[in-house]
Amino acid sequence: MAIDIRSMTPDDFPWVIALNQQHVPAVSDAEGERFSYLFERSAIALTAWVDEVRAGFSLTMTHGLKYDSTNYQWFSDNYGNFIYLDRVVVDESFHRHGIGRALYLETERRGVKHVPDAEIFGLEVNVEPRNDVSLAFHQRLGFYELVQRPTPYGIVVAMMGKPLTPKA
Repeated sequence: MAIDIRSMTPDDFPWVIALNQQHVPAVSDAEGERFSYLFERSAIALTAWVDEVRAGFSLTMTHGLKYDSTNYQWFSDNYGNFIYLDRVVVDESFHRHGIGRALYLETERRGVKHVPDAEIFGLEVNVEPRNDVSLAFHQRLGFYELVQRPTPYGIVVAMMGKPLTPKA
């Protein structure tokens, strides 16, 4: 099984939006103009393919944006330079096949190039309701909890991060 990570283009929007919507509320709603809004703010927008079959996607922002996410804002308030993984979605038929890991590794590789002085690679994971699968996955990738915080949409998240360091 060959995983191919590509830069997202507007041609990918129909299937990416459909995949996103299949995973609400694990990720926030992002139909139509909302998805375009997110894509325009993304410094790193990726798609994952397995043998030319659509498998997943991710959107990552950097510091300094006008972006309406309170989770992104938390990183803005606490770090000068960062990359922020806004969302990653993997089609259920490809769970546990390394797609998520491949998207994260490519995001980190590109993040080092795009923001060489980034202090952290940040994201959030739900802790109320608890998402133990996601927490364990992120810990295996080297992420650690920075703080827990309630959100305006009624859940509690763990703000997580890991150093963004160049690979030799």
